[in-house]
Amino acid sequence: MLEVHRTHRARIRNHSQVAESLDRHGWSASKLWNVANYYSREVWEETGKIPDHEELKTELKEHDKYRGLHSQSSSFERRSLS
Repeated sequence: MLEVHRTHRARIRNHSQVAESLDRHGWSASKLWNVANYYSREVWEETGKIPDHEELKTELKEHDKYRGLHSQSSSFERRSLS
């Protein structure tokens, strides 16, 4: 199956106004990614299976860093985990 990946480029013109927020969101996303990797590894070692989308979503929604993300960033669309 052919998968298409797109890259979007953007220019931030008011960087001084949004830099702190972007840093916070980036930090939260990074930490949440680490939690997802750790959780997936633990499940893999215990069961030999990779957690599916719903299981990861359920686990990560309870994490503090999930609440630190913007609602559009934390919507957890299936394609963002692939």
